[in-house]
Amino acid sequence: MQAISIGHAGILIRTQGITIACDPWFEPAFFGSWFVFPRNDQLALDIMHDVCNPDFLYISHLHGDHFDASFLAQHMNKNTTVLLPDFPTREMEREFNKLGFRNFVRTIRTKEHVIAPNITIAIHTETSITDGPGGDSALMVSDGEARLVNQNDCRTNDLTSLLDHGPVDLHWLQFSGAIWYPMVYEMDEAKKKQLCVEKVESQFARATRYVEAIHATTVVPSAGPPCFLDPALFGLNMITGDEVSIFPDQTEFQRRLSDEGRLNAATTIPGTTFTVLGGGVTVEQPMSGEDITRIFTHKAEYLAK
Repeated sequence: MQAISIGHAGILIRTQGITIACDPWFEPAFFGSWFVFPRNDQLALDIMHDVCNPDFLYISHLHGDHFDASFLAQHMNKNTTVLLPDFPTREMEREFNKLGFRNFVRTIRTKEHVIAPNITIAIHTETSITDGPGGDSALMVSDGEARLVNQNDCRTNDLTSLLDHGPVDLHWLQFSGAIWYPMVYEMDEAKKKQLCVEKVESQFARATRYVEAIHATTVVPSAGPPCFLDPALFGLNMITGDEVSIFPDQTEFQRRLSDEGRLNAATTIPGTTFTVLGGGVTVEQPMSGEDITRIFTHKAEYLAK
């Protein structure tokens, strides 16, 4: 199995001659305020070809940094088969229909479905008022030799349910903030800063509990943070750590896991490729380690560019 980061929560899965594109987000979301970090507009042509022409398409939920309607409408092959989570409403299917998609696999919550020879998927759903229409979901993919869990933003209440399908090789999960709280509220700045600190801590603690529960071979921090390029919002990018912001990047989460003795969190940028073979995971980066490090150590310069 091969899994390639395509930015934010996006994954291109290649296995047994089958491709699954997950949460491809490329156009700025939420009225042009959120951008993918690091940038994902320079992916290799073969990767983009497979992203736009997958055998299967999985969108975890309808938030704009996951369901990129503009990209799906303009670039996604409408003949692809959409893997639909078992949400309590048909909202997602209706949104896909508006864009011209007609081929669907309607899954049943937590149930394993064989979608191709040797390829099994299961979609776990959670419903919360914070997730918008329907809810959020997590995807498990197995090819009989490797297993990937794409948890993205899904805050599953049953920490071990995703392990019911067997041991996990790759665990992709959110660790950073994905809302406007508390930055957009009018309050004392010191109080707002304290709320940000508390929110970051709760995010890290929750993600760490998932890491401990899933106990995957490799943890892939993903689904955030976005970056903010509008001058009025630029201060929300967490660069020095002193910002009134809930958007730490993956280096901070890796440091947290390292401090707890967990050294299996991979550095991930768009184009990072994970290959699972014989129970081991190898990582291939699209650029030098020095260039990747510079994205995070010189973040202000990177964002300005």
